[in-house]
Amino acid sequence: MSSSPLRTLGSAYDRLEEALLVCLVVGMLALGFLQILFRNLISVGIVWIDPLVRHLVLWIALLGASIATRENRHISIDLLSGRVSPSHYSRVQGAVQLFSAVVCFLLIHPAVRFVQNDYVAGKTLAFGIPLWLAQAVMPAMMLVMGVRFLLQGSRKFLNSPRGKR
Repeated sequence: MSSSPLRTLGSAYDRLEEALLVCLVVGMLALGFLQILFRNLISVGIVWIDPLVRHLVLWIALLGASIATRENRHISIDLLSGRVSPSHYSRVQGAVQLFSAVVCFLLIHPAVRFVQNDYVAGKTLAFGIPLWLAQAVMPAMMLVMGVRFLLQGSRKFLNSPRGKR
């Protein structure tokens, strides 16, 4: 019963993540269409659209990667599935996911440093949006993906049936 509030919070976060992803994709497509329209109709583009779209791509990519991690549908290279028994394969998958969690956690520090550098520089993107805020998705999603990999990996690694000896 103690995990019920956590599951509710996790489910709400999942819905928020998906809604944000859809909104960002629609916004990016609308901005791209607007840019094409302006360039073809009046031969002038809107200067702030291209950098904004680049940062929307960053957000979309990282939100998509986070959702793929949640659903265990991320890109993976599988060299062992045919060579390892099913009982051991779950442990191998768990170990790979635990390794992926470590990589995500290790990437948080450089991502934070990157965002801090832009915070100190005080640059803005468009409409006064601070550049650091547009890039803060990097450490945030590394943390989210790291936690997801950690939970999935530990579940697979620790709860998989032990091979018979």
